[in-house]
Amino acid sequence: MVKLTTGDSTTITPEDNQPSWALSMAAAIPSGIIKIGEGVATFGAALLDLGIDKNRVEAVEEYFDRINPFDEVAASTGIGKITELIVNIGVPGGLAFKAASGLGRATIAAQKAGTIVSKGEKARRFAQGAVGAGAAEGIAVGDVQDAGTFGDFLGGPTEINRDSDSAANELMNRLKFGIEGMAFTGAFGAAGKLVGKMREVRGSNKAKRGFDKSVEKLDSWFRSNGVKTIEDFEASNTMAGRVAADTNVGDVAMREIDKVSDKIAKSYMKVAVGKVPFLEAKKGIGVKLNDLLMSGSAANGKLKPIFTTVDEIKLNDKGETFKTGKQLYDVQLGQIDPIKKELLRKELITKYKADPEDVTKMFNQFGEIRDKWSELFTAMGRRFNPASLKSFEDMVPKYVNDVLDRGYEVLRNNPITLADNIRPTKTLIKEAVKEFQEIAAQKGMTLNDELARDMVDEVWKGARLPKGFTVGAKTAPGQVRFDKGVPAFMTKSLADKITQKTIADRAFQTNVSELSGIAKPVIQKLLGKAKNPMSSIVEGTANLSSMVRSNQFFDDLILRNNKLKADYDAWEAGGRVGQEPRIPFLYNNSKDAMRYAGGTTDDFAEITSVKGDAVREIDRWADEAAFVKNIDDDDIIRTTAKGEIEQLINPLQGKFALKDYAEAFKSTQNTAKGLPRQIYNGLILYPKGLSQMSKTILAPFTHARNFISATAFASANGILPFGNTKDVKAAWNALQARGLGMRKDNAFYQELLELGVVNSNVQLKQIADLLEDVDFGGTLNRLNGDFGLGRFLKGLKKIKRGAEDYYTAEDDFWKIFTFLGEKSRIARSYENAGLRLGQEFIDPNGAKQIFNDQYLKKAAADMVKNNVPNYAFVSDFIKGLRQLPVGNFVAFPAEIIRTSANIVETALKEINYKTVINGRTVSPLRKRGVQRLTGMAVTTAALPLGTVAAAQAVYNIADDEIDAMRRYVAEWSKNSVLVPFKNDDGKLSYIDFSHLNAYDTVTRPIQTVLNAVNSGRSDEDGLVDDFVLGMFESTKELAAPFISESIWTEGLADIYFRGGETTSGRPIWNPKDTIGDKMSKGIKHLADTQMPLNWKQMKRIGLSLKPVDSKGRFDERGNEYELGNELAGIAGLRRVDVNPEKSFNYKITAYKTGIRDSRNLFTSATLKGGPVSPEEIVDAYINANRALYETNRELFLDIDAAKTLGMSDGALYDNMNNRGERRAYNSLSDGEFRPLTLSKDIEELFEVKAREIGVSNPFFQASLVIDRIQDVLSRVSLKGDLFPDIENPLRKTLMPDLVAQANQIIGNNPTTTALAAAPGFVGQQNTNIDPVTRLTSAEEVLLDPMEKMYRKNTRPTTKLT
Repeated sequence: MVKLTTGDSTTITPEDNQPSWALSMAAAIPSGIIKIGEGVATFGAALLDLGIDKNRVEAVEEYFDRINPFDEVAASTGIGKITELIVNIGVPGGLAFKAASGLGRATIAAQKAGTIVSKGEKARRFAQGAVGAGAAEGIAVGDVQDAGTFGDFLGGPTEINRDSDSAANELMNRLKFGIEGMAFTGAFGAAGKLVGKMREVRGSNKAKRGFDKSVEKLDSWFRSNGVKTIEDFEASNTMAGRVAADTNVGDVAMREIDKVSDKIAKSYMKVAVGKVPFLEAKKGIGVKLNDLLMSGSAANGKLKPIFTTVDEIKLNDKGETFKTGKQLYDVQLGQIDPIKKELLRKELITKYKADPEDVTKMFNQFGEIRDKWSELFTAMGRRFNPASLKSFEDMVPKYVNDVLDRGYEVLRNNPITLADNIRPTKTLIKEAVKEFQEIAAQKGMTLNDELARDMVDEVWKGARLPKGFTVGAKTAPGQVRFDKGVPAFMTKSLADKITQKTIADRAFQTNVSELSGIAKPVIQKLLGKAKNPMSSIVEGTANLSSMVRSNQFFDDLILRNNKLKADYDAWEAGGRVGQEPRIPFLYNNSKDAMRYAGGTTDDFAEITSVKGDAVREIDRWADEAAFVKNIDDDDIIRTTAKGEIEQLINPLQGKFALKDYAEAFKSTQNTAKGLPRQIYNGLILYPKGLSQMSKTILAPFTHARNFISATAFASANGILPFGNTKDVKAAWNALQARGLGMRKDNAFYQELLELGVVNSNVQLKQIADLLEDVDFGGTLNRLNGDFGLGRFLKGLKKIKRGAEDYYTAEDDFWKIFTFLGEKSRIARSYENAGLRLGQEFIDPNGAKQIFNDQYLKKAAADMVKNNVPNYAFVSDFIKGLRQLPVGNFVAFPAEIIRTSANIVETALKEINYKTVINGRTVSPLRKRGVQRLTGMAVTTAALPLGTVAAAQAVYNIADDEIDAMRRYVAEWSKNSVLVPFKNDDGKLSYIDFSHLNAYDTVTRPIQTVLNAVNSGRSDEDGLVDDFVLGMFESTKELAAPFISESIWTEGLADIYFRGGETTSGRPIWNPKDTIGDKMSKGIKHLADTQMPLNWKQMKRIGLSLKPVDSKGRFDERGNEYELGNELAGIAGLRRVDVNPEKSFNYKITAYKTGIRDSRNLFTSATLKGGPVSPEEIVDAYINANRALYETNRELFLDIDAAKTLGMSDGALYDNMNNRGERRAYNSLSDGEFRPLTLSKDIEELFEVKAREIGVSNPFFQASLVIDRIQDVLSRVSLKGDLFPDIENPLRKTLMPDLVAQANQIIGNNPTTTALAAAPGFVGQQNTNIDPVTRLTSAEEVLLDPMEKMYRKNTRPTTKLT
């Protein structure tokens, strides 16, 4: 770098005034336009120069160099160079395509004629356009050699010839560029057609054939709804939102009751006579509270449901409530027993010293949860036809308490099957064995220990608690059923018939209500019957909610389908005028299906038959006696062949659908439980899930970064984070975590749950799914049963749940804030356009809407769900990747890609959206679209790149320093956005901005391309070559989250596959360590992957807190840490020092490994023991040297970078010398490449192998060529980044052609030239022929006498003048 010194001794470098990326990009646009003129003029000049020895082309180029003031600035950055080329060829290419294809004119003409352009005509016109675009690009490209072609990268006929400046060569290069332009216009057109076809077939509900069906199948892997219809996907999400809202009502009540009962128990401990343990006090309170919760006005003191009707109330267009005049069925559970309530109130206040206000709060929660239960029972009853409703009203009073008060520890994980029951503790089992024996003894019988233990095991293993509320159940709803039987002597009906001989008899298909009075509490205790209100609230609400919301899902599908059917029928009846509406997706028969969806009968299947138990395949709540009424007026009453009305227990019975969709109803996740799967779960998935949980949920600093990085979700949508304090407060008050000001607006949060806005954290949900895959909860329960770790595990669960609540809240805050921002902006946009509440309008999706609060909430919710990562929208294919050993949180980058595309698409739709309001055509959302597009650009590009540019300017850091720094950062940061800093001593450090950038997944590939383009400035292969390399690398970056090793499997690979070395080259153990030490260090390394609490960062903070003069401030590697920097790391802003002095040793290790691997490339290919030809030996030698060259060049660049970063030559030499690479350093520092030298031992080994198999030694012939190749390669420089493209001369017919291409190396400076391009070596021709010998200097050195004679005879005599 040349330094200029001013009068005031300030040092200035050219790089200090390096244009910013924004300025370079801005300059690229006018420069690209000027380049169009330059290209056309150059093309014309080349035509004039053709055949005439004039130099008009050079004159044109010099002229445009003078008049283009933007070119130098545009070319100063990678993004500027790319932009300039896009403008240069994109503008003329696009105009030429439009003109040549005439597609626009043909489409307009077809529309006027009432026809369409045929596919064949479209293809023909597209081909014309491609030819026109290619020709225009070939003519208009400013400098074809600077631009380059894909042929420069791939080789072949379109490779640019840079050996000649002749007019013919210029025109030929432009022809090559134009041919590629035609080809890629066609390729991009085909790709665009595929994408268009995917969008066309997506969610059309129509039967597909051939190519369309293949495209549909491919698309289904990646779209959110998979094979389901869009309507099904939306209905499923609505169901999930309702269940989540119901659950939240229970959670809120449970938390409040638990908090107050804790407080009361502690108060009681202070005043109770004698020492009362806290848990015992709380348990006693819980029994009393549960008794009150389940009380009512029935004769037995239990709940008394009241069945009545109420007025239907709806919202009008202005959001005001009104009565419709209809009466709706209603169920109320009635009041809590007032006497019990008052007695318990007094007891809690007087005996337990409870705060009266706390008691009131707790009782209020009882009222709210009972209201929720009433709502669910009401929804259940409203589905039934009159006969089933009567049965429902008969059943509810009898069993309502059993259905709600259903907390059993053993059955907590048991949805339907018996195998998932949770083992009771050993203590409980022992107690049960003793009590079984005592009950038998009371009947005068003896029960030995073994038989009693078998009976106990059969009871808890065979217990089942049917879920839901089944009207036609053969057993009482809500009561435990024992499918494997209980001892007959413990039942009411059989106990008196049992004798000592029959004491082992079992009573099969028994309900808990059939147990004798003394047996019932024993078995309930064994099953872990809970007697506290929290269990009743959680289990009772979940039980009812799951069933009711599932039923509503099926009803919702019918409603949505009938709406589509009505709209389509109206369109058809109206003469098919306007755009074709979406077709229905459920059909009454196959004929009906083909009418709407096309196809044949083979394309459809019946979802479930009307008869039999088949309906249970799609509906686990199916009740054979609970017949549903018509869903709406459009739902046709189905009749049998005899004209009788069919009784349906599910509205989808007898319905047909597309085959894949119909089968999706019956598909269930079938988790294998065989030994191989258990081993895989134990070794891979279980620790993978734990490590992910440890590094996220259980890592407090990750929580901080999670919250901070999520600000990007709002800003990318054009909403300023924290910009509206009212929305900040509303969002904070709705959060469901423990904190000041949180959980204040639970009703709002429940509404957001129903809308699908919140509780959808992508990372948290993926971890939860992975842990569910391996039965994490069941494992903890088994630990409790086997080892009695109940209290300890309960504490761990509480910590985990609290951490999950905060992790969810951090994500929810920005979703709620964005929801409120979107809602107010949409409202303001329409109001400014003149729209008023209650008015009709056409929304951006073409649907008729009423402008009211309900619409605004749904529109805002849709914006958040589409534009902010949401686990519900992750495709099943991506979700399934969690079960692979690779990938960490693969769902998150998938969602970033989806939402990034959606943000841009939404913005463009808003900008182009027009509607009629009050008789005027307006664009109400245009400003909002521009705002959103700007927000995305600022968040993903301007902010990170602007921060880097600002830091470079403030700290006077040149681009070459940034490039050098990238070679010494961690592998995962090489293509990150790095914000540089310079310390007082001139040392560099950086903050990896990508750690805070939620959109790093989409920006990192772009940064990778720019890095590749920037690093390619020194070669002469053109921009396209570097761009292609960058695209390959960026594809790897894009795929990295999906295919890279997970946290756990990386640790395993370090030990078992990388031989005790990490991916960065850091050794885990010393090769000389004992087996015991290696095992110990290996276990510690694996344990690190599971360590929670950001323990490494905690450790660094601990070291930084020690006194400045303390030796304890240094870690085992001698690093010292600064407190301020480590605290900044909590927010992801920790500065990392760039230390080439420490990192260079790892570079040497990689170099030595590369050298070894390069040698192995040769020996593994040639010394396997079998026959090998001379040609194969030469091929292996060339390949080995190609790898060796790359290894040497990497270290050469590392050495150069280290010098730029301030590392001295002496320090570099010492490091290399200490590792036995002194000679290598001398060559590398000078940029000299030392090709592979084959030792005498290898030559002798060829001879030995040849004798062993009885063939002549192939190395003798190969060595002659190898010697010449080695000599030529020794003259190739490491500075040019160009390994010669060597063709094996033994595979060519004319040996001299090989040598003829080597002249460049001898005759010119080896540091700047390459081998020639024709057969043999690729590079430039050399005409340096000695007029006397008629040979080049290379031929003098390399050819044997016979070859020299041949070359002289084929070359004419040169006369000297």
